Amino acid sequence: MNAPAWRIWLVTALVIGWGILTIRFATKQEWPMALLCVVLLVSNGITLYRLTKNGK
Repeated sequence: MNAPAWRIWLVTALVIGWGILTIRFATKQEWPMALLCVVLLVSNGITLYRLTKNGK
């Protein structure tokens, strides 16, 4: 897939953001929100993999 560079950077920022929120909610022991963040982290991680697996 030929993704524009801005989309790859956006998804990368989302993956980092969801990771930070996962750690934050897990340390506060708010498990439903931590689980939601993990699901979104994995979803965006898969999207990032699909965007970058073939290169340009």
